[in-house]
Amino acid sequence: MTREALNNSIWSVSLVLQFGLLALMFLRRIAGRIPSFTVLLVFYPVRAAVLYFLSGHLAKDDFLSLYQGLALAALVLVILVAAELGWRLWKVLSRARWGLLATPVVAAVAAQGLWRSLPTKSLVPADRVEMFGSALMILLFAFALAGRAPEFLRKVTGGLAAFGLVDLMATTGKHIAAERRDAAMFAGWSYANSGVYVLVVLFWMLSLRRQTSE
Repeated sequence: MTREALNNSIWSVSLVLQFGLLALMFLRRIAGRIPSFTVLLVFYPVRAAVLYFLSGHLAKDDFLSLYQGLALAALVLVILVAAELGWRLWKVLSRARWGLLATPVVAAVAAQGLWRSLPTKSLVPADRVEMFGSALMILLFAFALAGRAPEFLRKVTGGLAAFGLVDLMATTGKHIAAERRDAAMFAGWSYANSGVYVLVVLFWMLSLRRQTSE
């Protein structure tokens, strides 16, 4: 299988699963329980479709600007999702709730520490804001588990934390691969990122299929 065929296969499977997850959430009437999360799930496939269909039809600089703009929008949505999840956890946790206030600081320190540990001469610099969002999701899941949050919150934060953990690993791996100019290593981490997101979407579909609105 060529790399183009593999990319198209991953893109197609991911797109179908994401729309399937959205359909499931609306059918089970749980889309409104965490609105920002639903918006993020709508945004991801729409962004993928826009970039896919405009690839090759825009000038290189225009496409890069579009890509960066959509990436920034995705980061803003991730932060909004984290804020909404944090608020939901605040309302249901008891002992650990005050620790939630420290999660942005801890996530920022962790992301900065990881970023500073990376090689400085990479052609693909790591995004500290993206790393912060990933670290924040991991911490929120830890609080959801420690505080025995409702099952729905554990499932949502668990999926986001799994993707966040792999995203941190992939960001680090791609940064090092670019510094070494290792195309195979860079592609491998890129596919790992995409593959894990597909698995997370499957996890959400399987685990949320019996959920109903509260």
